[in-house]
Amino acid sequence: MSNLLGSPSSQLKEEVMRKMLRIIVVCALAILVAPPSIADDTSTDFPVQLIYDKVSEGDIEGATDLLTNDAVFLVVTAPGLWSTPALVGPEAIGKWWTGIHKDNGRFEVSDLVVEGDRSIFTGLYYGDRFDNWGVSPAEFDGLAVLRDGKVRLLALSYSADYEPKLDAARKKYH
Repeated sequence: MSNLLGSPSSQLKEEVMRKMLRIIVVCALAILVAPPSIADDTSTDFPVQLIYDKVSEGDIEGATDLLTNDAVFLVVTAPGLWSTPALVGPEAIGKWWTGIHKDNGRFEVSDLVVEGDRSIFTGLYYGDRFDNWGVSPAEFDGLAVLRDGKVRLLALSYSADYEPKLDAARKKYH
């Protein structure tokens, strides 16, 4: 699984990304074929919103308590935009969320559609970096899969309208 230096090989990274994309596609298809129920956009008991409320407050441990032990978090971007690995487990995901908190990040969920343990939603992310770049809020399409009320999979993809704005800002400021 690792090369002699202890870091994952590019072949392993590609295989992990392929598996993660398969999971996302399967989950998305399951959501699309199931009859949806529209949740109240102002609902504060949706686990993803609860997680990001805790992250905004700096309660990273409280946020990771809402994850399964095998939870996966990933941000899917256009090729070449950013290299964001899939994060597995509460510890790795918590480290990412610590950076979100340090960026004064705040995440809002809207357009929530829930079917059993699966949901799709729109997310808006406000943070210092994107504010400074003039592209706040970041707009995401999100997918969450729950197990026993905890988040097992959280996948975010920049919206089709937002991604070109982010790419231009990244090239200008990064």
